Amino acid sequence: MYPSAARLQRLVNQAATTAGAEAEQVAQQCQPPDVPDFRQLLDECSYPTFVAVDGVLVGWSASGPAPTEAELADSSAERLSQTALGEFLVVRRAQGPVVVLVYVPLARRYGISNRYLREGAEPALLQGMEVQVRRTPVRASETHGLVAALVDTQGHYLFSVVQLPGDALTGRILPLLLLLLGIGFYTAGWLGVARRWWQRGHVTGALVVLATTPVALRLALLYLGLPYAWLEIPLFDPRIYAVSGWAPSLGDLLLNGSLAVLLAVLAVLASRYYQLPARALRARPGTWGTAALLVLGLLVFGLHNYYLSAFSNNQLSLDITQSIQVSSFRLVLVLAVVLHTAAFVVGIYLCTELVVPDLRRLPGRLLLAGALLAVLLLSAGALLHQVLLLLPGVMLLYLALVQVGKLAGRVGPRYLLMLLLLGLASAIGAMALYGQFERQLLLDKQRLASNLLVDNDLQGEFLLGQRLRQLAADPTIARLLTTAPVRTEVLRRRIERQYLRTYFDKYEESVALFDPRGQPVGGEADDTLTFDQTRERLSRTATPTDQAGVYLLKSDNSFSSRRYVAVVPITQPAPGGVGPPAPAGTILLTLSLRQLASYSVLPELLVDQKFFQPGLAADLSYAGYAQGRLVYSEGDFDYANNFPVQLLDDPRIKEEGLLIGGFHHLALPDASGRRMVVVTTSTYSLADWFSNFSFQLLLNVLVWLLAGGSYLLARRGGLGLRFNFSARIQLLLNLGILIPLLVVSVATASQVISGYRRDLLRTYERRGHIALESLLRRRDQLTDTTALPVLTALARNVAALTETDLNLYDARGQLLVSSQPLIFEAGLLGPLLNPQALVDLRTRGLSRTLLTERAGTLSFSSLYLPVRAASADGPAGPVLGYVGIPFFDSQKELDSKLTELFTTILNIFTFMFLVFLGLAFVATRQLTAPLKLLTQRLMRTTLTGQNEVLDYRSSDDEIGLLVNEYNAMLRKLEASKRELAAQEKEAAWREMARQVAHEIKNPLTPMKLSLQYLQKAIAERRPNAEELIGRISQTLITQIDVLSDIATSFSTFTNLPTMRPARLDVTAVLRHCADLFRQSDGDEHGALHLHLPPDGTYTVFADESLLVRTFNNLLLNAK
Repeated sequence: MYPSAARLQRLVNQAATTAGAEAEQVAQQCQPPDVPDFRQLLDECSYPTFVAVDGVLVGWSASGPAPTEAELADSSAERLSQTALGEFLVVRRAQGPVVVLVYVPLARRYGISNRYLREGAEPALLQGMEVQVRRTPVRASETHGLVAALVDTQGHYLFSVVQLPGDALTGRILPLLLLLLGIGFYTAGWLGVARRWWQRGHVTGALVVLATTPVALRLALLYLGLPYAWLEIPLFDPRIYAVSGWAPSLGDLLLNGSLAVLLAVLAVLASRYYQLPARALRARPGTWGTAALLVLGLLVFGLHNYYLSAFSNNQLSLDITQSIQVSSFRLVLVLAVVLHTAAFVVGIYLCTELVVPDLRRLPGRLLLAGALLAVLLLSAGALLHQVLLLLPGVMLLYLALVQVGKLAGRVGPRYLLMLLLLGLASAIGAMALYGQFERQLLLDKQRLASNLLVDNDLQGEFLLGQRLRQLAADPTIARLLTTAPVRTEVLRRRIERQYLRTYFDKYEESVALFDPRGQPVGGEADDTLTFDQTRERLSRTATPTDQAGVYLLKSDNSFSSRRYVAVVPITQPAPGGVGPPAPAGTILLTLSLRQLASYSVLPELLVDQKFFQPGLAADLSYAGYAQGRLVYSEGDFDYANNFPVQLLDDPRIKEEGLLIGGFHHLALPDASGRRMVVVTTSTYSLADWFSNFSFQLLLNVLVWLLAGGSYLLARRGGLGLRFNFSARIQLLLNLGILIPLLVVSVATASQVISGYRRDLLRTYERRGHIALESLLRRRDQLTDTTALPVLTALARNVAALTETDLNLYDARGQLLVSSQPLIFEAGLLGPLLNPQALVDLRTRGLSRTLLTERAGTLSFSSLYLPVRAASADGPAGPVLGYVGIPFFDSQKELDSKLTELFTTILNIFTFMFLVFLGLAFVATRQLTAPLKLLTQRLMRTTLTGQNEVLDYRSSDDEIGLLVNEYNAMLRKLEASKRELAAQEKEAAWREMARQVAHEIKNPLTPMKLSLQYLQKAIAERRPNAEELIGRISQTLITQIDVLSDIATSFSTFTNLPTMRPARLDVTAVLRHCADLFRQSDGDEHGALHLHLPPDGTYTVFADESLLVRTFNNLLLNAK
């Protein structure tokens, strides 16, 4: 966000006040005869501080920017300084002979830009404010942005701050707020509609609203390019990350991931509401399973395609075998990938629930055939590098494991199924990373081979021709070349800095100077050929180019580094300005393309990103063949003995390359076909694939655990969490193994890292001592100010010998020469010795010191050693100077070691995790098998059936005790059954006797009543006595038959009378029984009325005696 002018002024005033107070304090402490204390300067100064006494720099708290004589003489209390290290606010305080300058960094800017050197990489006052500092006043009409003119504490003009074009929020705050407000209202609206429909029971409509409205919003944002069209924040910057139209930036990829998770949650709700798993279980075999299997396959291939797209950006890679560096953008990419993975995993899980019912119906031989087919597909895919074979194989193996382990369903262990799903996604992700690595490696090899086959750098030739014309017209160059004595170092530095920067940073340059007579000028005159001799020697191999004065140097080896030589005649105006220009001399430029070593970051550090092609890998090798004969090779691979020339005739090596002996070879011929370049790298091993699989698996598991834990905490402490006995056993077993394994891994990693650091330190010290010994032979030149050219050549020779970069400082700590002067010209390092090195070497008297320094975002180690005068009496002599050896590749070497260590530990940890997880699963099955058997027996235990005892071999363990108690319970149950049977038999006999007595009493009662009625009728001499005698006799006979049947049944062990059903009129039987009771009782106990149809007959198939007994019981009970 662009700051206001008041805020900028306040920041500058605060910094100037702090710097002024510190400068006054330092000036008081450094009054002669006191000298500056470097340790005190480091501890007490907030900004780079420099102390000069009588115009001589004697103390500093930072290695740069070193003040010049003019800056020390400038009496301004506050002013702007623009140096190679950036722009600074200089605060000056003077007390007597002591002058203190404090450099407050306003903005750090480099002349080149790459992944190590970016603006804002180092702290500065105006860092991240999207502004530019101008020395002169700027009017508002001269720029499109806002302008703020800042003043010092006295009100004097300091500098202007101008807003850079394309600022993010200028004039767009209101539209952005309206956009956010509109999105908020839109979201609240469709959430309200969905909620109302859900409450009213319209679940389908609510789900459709919840799914379609955010998708429509997302499509609208993509179509309009929002929010980056209005808000240029780095998260939505396509220059940082862009893979496709649906993910034009990293922020868009994150939004897509959030939308995918939302859709996955809605899919789960729909599945639960419509009870899809239950429907699949009840459906006809093959109906749901086939469709779900098809969708599952589409999800697997879709997940792989998503990974390919997300990993296709080379600026942000999740391949941990290449780098384990952590950045904010990389973390955002990890989060986006995890969200998409979660959405796909949920979809595959839902499809698995629908496929499992059909899997369970398959016979075992088909499952075995499917598992064998999966193994064949995986083997063939791995050998042929075909993803179309690997993905079906992975899917079939997943389904086989689900069915064999019974991981799906209501009783299956859900966490194991989820872990298997995450393993499936991680395996697919690792495949995608492998595929992306192979494709990118193929492109890089083709680009490198093409570069080696091209002789001319056409763009470089054109730019060099332009620079030569500018150089020839530069009057300062002509003046420096003709002013005696010629200051060759100043002249070379101006040529290299003004005309050989940016594009030509990837070339090593050499500048030779000649006077008008063709004689070499400078301190190297005795060791340099004349111009005519040099031109004659170069003419043998030089080929003219399209640019005047630019020649391409050919060599016997056509694959060697590209070299150019340029001749620039320098003229000066004729004396008095009359006549043609007079020759002032000749400049001969030699440019050689840098051999970019894969083990060093220095070439990439010094070259602008748009002109640099980084190395492919640490073990990169390449070779050149001319007409089938090896003529040139670079790297560790032995082409002469390990690469048969006949392979060049194989067409595959020119298309996708060949894999031979763990190496991948790619050949690229030139247009004529006579020359060919072969580029070789080691193959992407199975360990590399497993490293990425391990990283993604553990990352996904961690994220799911965090998400699950957060969900449980949201549900008031996880009250809804329930683990069965098997899950608890596996959880405890895994924790018991993983926690010690994690502790051991961390301890091992720390020890190995310490060992790596010690080894690197010893290596650096050994190389430093070799360089120091080489310098000690010519130590006297450190104090000879006229021997700088010889000292420069010495430094370069020693640097080439020890494969290091060498900086030489004088006894005061100021830079003399460097083997890489571009490091200082680009502002990567300051021209002064690191003050901490002076504290260690001068104050503490150490023989060496290894410090960690930074250049942009690159952290590296620097070794500093003192160069002492020779002393014959033993003790070391006085310090003549210092040697600084910056190891720019130290962090890269350490990162490479750490990456290897991290991937190794990660592989071991994941392998042990999976092994112990499998062992815990098998152990849990073994431990719970007796419990499951016991549960089944308990479910079948009954009082009536036969119960079997359990036979458990290990009867002395806990489960054995439980089985023994179960068997004892069965024995007690059998005894209780026998006792209960006896009691039931006795109760049955009692009940039987009661029932027999009741059954006997039932017919006796009507018989007694009938006889009493007959006796009464005889006594009264009724006229129908004979009729009564016949009817009562029949009734007695019937009742006697009933008694006979009861006796017969009782004689057969209390069986009920045997039924003798026959067809009879039930109304006649009912009248007979009713007449009997009416005749015997009369109206004493109430009238008995029988209502039957007068002419109706109801024929039934029944036993007459049982019907009579039934009716008698009913009448007696009614009585």
